[in-house]
Parts: sequence; structure tokens; C-alpha cells
Amino acid sequence: MFGFLEGVLGWGLSWLFSQNPGLAPIGLIPSIVLTWVLLTGGIIFVGVTYTAPTVRRNRVWLVWGGLNVAATAVNVAALAGTLPSGLLAYAYWHPWLAVMGIGYLVTGLYNWESPQIRQQERLVYAATGLVTLGVLAASLGPLTGVVTANIFVLGGVLQLVPIGHDVIADAVLIARQQ
Repeated sequence: MFGFLEGVLGWGLSWLFSQNPGLAPIGLIPSIVLTWVLLTGGIIFVGVTYTAPTVRRNRVWLVWGGLNVAATAVNVAALAGTLPSGLLAYAYWHPWLAVMGIGYLVTGLYNWESPQIRQQERLVYAATGLVTLGVLAASLGPLTGVVTANIFVLGGVLQLVPIGHDVIADAVLIARQQ
């Protein structure tokens, strides 16, 4: 649920700021980066503080944590002006597409035989990972303008569909057990 909420807030606020830059409290790009820094920090804090040790030590969560920290570091380095100017065009949302693509593939494919994730959920995660990496690749070529113009909607959909599917599947399972 927290990851779903992070996606709604992060992509929603990013889109809102991009459509209404006057609402961005510290400038458009710094406000978007700060939003994601706070949300990523919140996810890590909740994950480290309030989840069971079996969840905290799960290799998939460690991969997600590392990916999120890396994307955040790239965003902050870009804002700080420490990246080469040629990389700045790829320093803000591109890392997040890479995070989601790799993270969802790892989630879907890691320890395939484990019953902790149902096969249908694995397929949704893996398919979303492939689609996300496809969108990332397309953004570097012929669809640069389309992806850039719609990045916050695309990012939101790509983050929320697999997590939403997971949440709904869990809710249905819990309801059936009641």
C-alpha cells in the first residue's frame, strides 16, 4: 500500500508541478526532485523500521532499495551540477524508468518457484518491467517527444498498475479467507 501511495503522490505531484509551475514551492525541477527524495526516504524509513525482518532482508527489497537510492543520487547530483552537461538530459526521469523496469523484472523473475508471489502477479511484474524498459529505450530514440511530454502519466501508470494488481489480488485473497 505504501508503494502505491508513493506512486500516486510522486507521479501526481510531479505532473501537477509540471502543469502548474507556480505551484512548485522551490522551482519546477527542484520541487519534483525533493518530492521524490522525501518519498524515497519515507519508503526506506518504513521498510527499515516497520516491516518484519524477513521482508527487510528479502533480496528483492534490497535490489529495490539500491535502485531507488541510485536514482535519487543521480537526481541530486544533477541538481547539484556535478554531472557532465551531456548527461543532464537523462538525469531526472530516465533513472526512474530504469529503476521500475529492472525492479519489476527482478520482482517477477527472482526465485520463480517461491510461492510468496503468485504466478499471475509475477507475470504482471515481469511484463511491466519489460514494457517500462521498452518505454525507456523508445525515449532515447524515435519516441523521445511523446515519452517526454507524457512522462508523469506514463510513470504513474507503469508504477501503479503492477502494485495495484498486487494490492487487489491480496485484498481478494483476504476477503475469500474471511
